[in-house]
Amino acid sequence: MRKLADIIRENSLSLALFALFGICTAGAIWAGWLQQNDTLAAHHRGGVTLAAYLGSGSFIEGLAVNWQAAVLQLASLVVFSSFLYQRGSPHSRDPRRKQRRRRRVNSLRSWLARNSMFAAFLVLFVVTFAIHATSGFFAETSRRALAGLPAVNAGDYLVSSRFWWENFQTWQAEYLVIALYLVLSIFLRQEDSAESKPAGAPNSETGKHNE
Repeated sequence: MRKLADIIRENSLSLALFALFGICTAGAIWAGWLQQNDTLAAHHRGGVTLAAYLGSGSFIEGLAVNWQAAVLQLASLVVFSSFLYQRGSPHSRDPRRKQRRRRRVNSLRSWLARNSMFAAFLVLFVVTFAIHATSGFFAETSRRALAGLPAVNAGDYLVSSRFWWENFQTWQAEYLVIALYLVLSIFLRQEDSAESKPAGAPNSETGKHNE
């Protein structure tokens, strides 16, 4: 059997990122719970337990809206980088370099094999978008009840300014960050990082990462 140390070493990057995800999620749970109870106290309502908060639309909405924005960002980068070009970026292919392509078989199975990464992110986006829409509706229902306002139906919520404000405010941040990342990677370097060009590479060099 493989040693635990070998498994950790061979998967240290993903393990570190998942650990950071867990830490940040725990922080979001703690801070969101306190904020929720502060909001209820301001309306002279009793607080909720941590378990009740974890099952609330407000908590799930907060997670889902950011998940779907991050997934959309990566899906866009994956598919756009297949046919668009950014000179000097290590994450772009140089169109002047002709690549030999195998003869393609026109079938759904063949298309999925060649586009499985984008397909996976597309499915993830649809799922997280649906979770955001559902949890956001329940959260909005709770907010309106707390404020003494009449409830809205699901259709009205999906076309509401609040729902799309939440979407666009997260989407714009993700697109800004990935655009800055692509542009900065042209001029800046990070030694030994697979996300950077070699330190001595010219700014015009495209599509070559540290090896």
